[in-house]
Amino acid sequence: MKNNEATIFVFIASIIIGLLIAMNIGFEGKKNFLDVKQYDEAYNERSKLYSELNNLKEQYYTTNEKLTKYTSGDEKKLQVAEEIKKEISDNNLLLGKSDVQGPGVKITLEDGTDNFDDYPTMDRLIHDNDIVQVINDLRNAGAEAISINGQRVVYNNYGLCVGSNIDLNGVKIVPPFYITAVGNEDVLYNYLTLEQNYITQLKSRHVKINIVKEANIKVLAYNSEFSNKYLNLTGK
Repeated sequence: MKNNEATIFVFIASIIIGLLIAMNIGFEGKKNFLDVKQYDEAYNERSKLYSELNNLKEQYYTTNEKLTKYTSGDEKKLQVAEEIKKEISDNNLLLGKSDVQGPGVKITLEDGTDNFDDYPTMDRLIHDNDIVQVINDLRNAGAEAISINGQRVVYNNYGLCVGSNIDLNGVKIVPPFYITAVGNEDVLYNYLTLEQNYITQLKSRHVKINIVKEANIKVLAYNSEFSNKYLNLTGK
C-alpha cells in the first residue's frame, strides 16, 4: 500500500514539474522565464523523480512476481506438497506405520514352569488378558510405541489366547513374550515396579518377569493393513 501511494505521488509530481518546465509557468499563474541554471536544476529534478518512479515500478513488478509464485506457482505447489508430506509422516507416526526408536524398557514374560512334564496351574500361564493389562500399564506410564515379539501394538490390535500361544493380528506368538516400549525409561520402569499395578499380580502368580531399562530401543512399524468394518464418516 505504501509503495502504491509513493508511486502516485511521484507520478503526479513528475507531471507538474514537466508542465512547469514546458510552459515556463510559476505556481501563481504568471509567465516566468527560467534562466539556464534554473532550467538545469528543474530538468535534473525531473530526471531524478523519473528514476525513482522507475525504481518503484521495478520493485512493484518484482514483488508482484514473487507473490504470484507463492499463490499459484511452483513454490506454492512445493510448499503444499511439503505440508502434505509432513502431515502423512505425522499420521503414520501416530498410527504406528513408521519405524521408531528411543529410550524405554524391555519386559520379558515367561510361564511359571521350567519343565513341560509338569502340570502348572492356570495362574502360572500367561494369557492374552495378562498381555493386555501390561500394555495398559505401559500406556498409563506414557509409552509412545509398544511391540510384542517384534509385532507393533496399534490402536485396534486384537489378541486371542490359543493353547500355549497368543494370536496377535493373525501372528502366532509363543512364550517367552518380549515386550518393548519407547518412552521415558525411568518413568516406565518406576511405574511398572509399583506395588499397585498388574506386574505385581503376575509376580504373585509366580510368572517369570524381567524388566530392564534401555537407552535406545527400536520398534518396527505395523506392517498390516488397518481394517474398519463399522466405522464411517458422519454424513456419508
